[in-house]
Amino acid sequence: MGIRVTNSMITKNAMTNINFNKTSLSTLNTQMTTQKKISRPSDDPVVAIRALRLRNNLNEINQYYERNIPDAESWLELTNNALSNIASVMQTMYQKCEQGANGENTTEDRQILLQELQNLSTQIYAEANADYAGRTLLSGYYTNQDVVFSSNDEDTHYRISETLSASDISKITYIKNKLEFDPSNPTIQNASTMPEDCEVTRIRLAYDSLNYDPNADMKLEYRKVATGFSSTKGTDGTVTVAPAGYTIKTTSNEDGTKQVVVNGDQIFKIDKTGRVIADAGNDGSVSIKYNSDGNIETTINDASLSEGLNGSANKSITIETTIAGKQVGSIVATYEMDVEMTTMAVDEDGAYTDFSGNSHVKCIAETGELILDETAMKELQSLTNINGKEPITFTYDKTGFERYELKPEQYFDCVDLTDPSNPITHVKQSADIKYAISFNQELKVNTEASDAFNHDINRDVGELIEMISASLEADNVVSQIESMLEDSRYANQKTELETMLEAAKRQSDIANEKVRNAYSQGVGNFQDYLAKINTQITDVGSRQNRLAIVETRMEEQQYNFEELKSKNEDKDIEDIMIEYQSAYMAYQASLSATAKLAQNSLLNFL
Repeated sequence: MGIRVTNSMITKNAMTNINFNKTSLSTLNTQMTTQKKISRPSDDPVVAIRALRLRNNLNEINQYYERNIPDAESWLELTNNALSNIASVMQTMYQKCEQGANGENTTEDRQILLQELQNLSTQIYAEANADYAGRTLLSGYYTNQDVVFSSNDEDTHYRISETLSASDISKITYIKNKLEFDPSNPTIQNASTMPEDCEVTRIRLAYDSLNYDPNADMKLEYRKVATGFSSTKGTDGTVTVAPAGYTIKTTSNEDGTKQVVVNGDQIFKIDKTGRVIADAGNDGSVSIKYNSDGNIETTINDASLSEGLNGSANKSITIETTIAGKQVGSIVATYEMDVEMTTMAVDEDGAYTDFSGNSHVKCIAETGELILDETAMKELQSLTNINGKEPITFTYDKTGFERYELKPEQYFDCVDLTDPSNPITHVKQSADIKYAISFNQELKVNTEASDAFNHDINRDVGELIEMISASLEADNVVSQIESMLEDSRYANQKTELETMLEAAKRQSDIANEKVRNAYSQGVGNFQDYLAKINTQITDVGSRQNRLAIVETRMEEQQYNFEELKSKNEDKDIEDIMIEYQSAYMAYQASLSATAKLAQNSLLNFL
């Protein structure tokens, strides 16, 4: 049985087809304008989903390639320039030391070298404040602060805990019984006690001009592996130290903090940054320190330790554990050695050479030196680094810093006490600034000043300058006394003058020998300083090479993803024009056919 087709059905179908052709024309017209396959997700969900994924990947690549990598390149390039400038200055200083060590130097030569060394030493530390877009390059996380003091600061007060090792112990020559000569004083001074050189054992601190307080109870901590101690870990993660019986258990809380329970009742809570925020039940016999490597150092006072050098009563053991309760490294015994604070203002010779009472170590405030007697020297020279840390710590106060002195927080644990009501604690730890340069790939862009150079450069140059000045002054005294001997006004004092001349020549010989030795030692020292900074320059260069490789790969990935994105979303204008012409012709044909069809009706066939 056939189906009856009416005019209205024909007309309706024709209009539907015309509308479909118009829609196709509209779609193609939009594609011609945008050159995109779709204008809304419903046009083609598969293309839309793929487009979202490709765009997300391309945006991430663009962030790496167009923003992070250029920023990292600039940071590394400027860091390399700053370190290279410092190395260049060090190379010059090395050459000056070589020049001073080779052959005899006239008074004029020494004066020229003195001036050159003064200028070069300031240039080294001036380069340390190099910055990039307002961020200091060599200051670690302290990018808003300089590495060195940019001007003299008389009020800043720090309490500095400086770490030291046995290699910091050295011997120096000190001139005792120096000749005090005043040419303006007509009285010829007695010089029967001749200047003499004596050997002094010392540890030179990072700073001089320390705060002097003769009543300060100063301690020098030193650490050894604790003998006779061991530890066991229980099934619940509790660490028990034998034979003392101390227990340490660390757990993680739901809020991200950590809790350390020592001896069952002393509880410490540590926040996500490693800061101790609660010490409930602590009687003062236990302290907790959170290390930058994520481990916990627990220190417990222990009077059962064998006696240290001074038989000090305040001694402790330290055990480092992971969050899971695993011991890290050796159990460490800490001892404290009394330090006598002294000053050169009262008795310079005594400050360097005299020991009294039970003191084995003296700290000279003006020079920032720890002077050791033989007992202390033997004790400290036997120490080795424990668990990767230096075995000696000395804490001292310093108020007032000169321009180009390194800031303590860049090198040491310290407390800024400038505002006594608001002390600021700084903990020295690794401060790596990393940039994301590719998918799941980071690159360290910064170099810390403490990795490239330290206070020794400035201290070496400062001491060398003092020695040159002392030798020039000693030579000048010799010349003055010789002139007085030729002056008839001092004819009656010839014997005393000859005695003083002998003392002055002796002092001059020792001073000049000290300078020659300092130059020779400076050659070796500056070779070491150069090697250290060149290591960092090489490290920066290797990171630049790695970044260049990643940049090339990201450039290729950006091109590939843009091409994939284009293939997925874009449509060639030629193809669109061909499709548009075909659709337009179909649309015109449908209009023409419908117009002809609409002219005939049932009456035309009756």
